[in-house]
Amino acid sequence: MCIFLVDSSRSSIASISKRKDQQPETMPKIHTLRTRRKRAENCIARLKGTYHSPLLNNKADPLDELVFILLSQMTNNVSYERVYDRLKSAVPNWNLLLDIPLSTLENLIRDAGLFRHRAIRLKQIATRLSHDFGTASLDPLFDYEDARAQRYLMSLPGIGVKTAKCILMYSLGRQVLPVDTHSARVAFRLGLVTTSDNAVVDNELSMVVPPKLRFDYHVNAIAHGRAVCRAQRPRCERCILLSLCQFGRKFNISHTTGQLS
Repeated sequence: MCIFLVDSSRSSIASISKRKDQQPETMPKIHTLRTRRKRAENCIARLKGTYHSPLLNNKADPLDELVFILLSQMTNNVSYERVYDRLKSAVPNWNLLLDIPLSTLENLIRDAGLFRHRAIRLKQIATRLSHDFGTASLDPLFDYEDARAQRYLMSLPGIGVKTAKCILMYSLGRQVLPVDTHSARVAFRLGLVTTSDNAVVDNELSMVVPPKLRFDYHVNAIAHGRAVCRAQRPRCERCILLSLCQFGRKFNISHTTGQLS
């Protein structure tokens, strides 16, 4: 799934926490765009061979996906998946959001956290879609070109660039590249991008990763960022990308020798 504990499109990537025995991460060596593209292809092949481009429980219907993402922000996966299933069971047609009492909607999603804010957002979005399309649906976006579809999605309450791109990629089948904290961290440590600033990574990574490989990069980088390339205590010694990663080699040396990088 596209993992969205927070829609990081509206804030810079959280700085990686420091350990007492670890200095802040330093800028990796910056290679030419051609070199970074080649490295990206090599990394994606290794990641795909290990994680097999996992399906992350995202939704084929674009409005299902939008609701799923809104419930996932700033909460844990066990909670939001359970809450989504409960809400979908109670509200099988999103047009029902127009008439359901706000208090009832709040109770359905209460254990996702921030339930009042989320409930208001859901009703606002359903109202907007009904006004624009005559029904609470995002199906008209299938006929939009990418940029227009992204602009429309980002005009909806609470939807930022990452969420919009995830809906485009997962539900509308577009070759866009959402950037979350995991995929951005992996890209920065590998030297695929020049900074960890989220807005810059979003632009640079799309130049480095070819359209046909963007889905594979996104889902496999999420899996790798969770399992190995973690913000704190990365498991560089078991990383399949270690030979391509300046950060990982320096980190390994520093912890093997007991010295700071």
